[in-house]
Amino acid sequence: MTFLLLAAVLIVGVLVLLSLLRRSAGPARSAAAAPGGQRPPGTRDLDEETAARPEIDPQALAHARAQVSPAVPDAVLSDALLDATPGQVARLFSAVPTSVMADALGASGAQAGKVQVQGQATAQDMAQLRGLGDALDDLDIWSFGDDTTAKPHKA
Repeated sequence: MTFLLLAAVLIVGVLVLLSLLRRSAGPARSAAAAPGGQRPPGTRDLDEETAARPEIDPQALAHARAQVSPAVPDAVLSDALLDATPGQVARLFSAVPTSVMADALGASGAQAGKVQVQGQATAQDMAQLRGLGDALDDLDIWSFGDDTTAKPHKA
């Protein structure tokens, strides 16, 4: 019995010691990785998409901008820097193939990023659309069968 109690106290002591060591080494390790000795602000506390975002260190943004393609907008870099250091962001974006990045940023193709307007709808187009709308109205898509023979559900 004494042996079990001694073993339990020893295990708890080791766990507490490891926890203290991890806590004291964690910020120093991540602070050294970020320029200016600061950790990324993180998005853990942002509960909604519209929540106010923390400010990004201008040095971190400049450091990331120097390592990332100019095609990547600053807003995208700022969002990435909320949870990663500039070095991590640079490695992340360098791992993405150029064609994939161009597609994601809307830069591929001759007409990329431009809205093509083909002119006003003609009377024939409007008649066709009206005919489609009438045909949809005629569909009985909400009919799930005859409800008069249905038995009440037991709860």
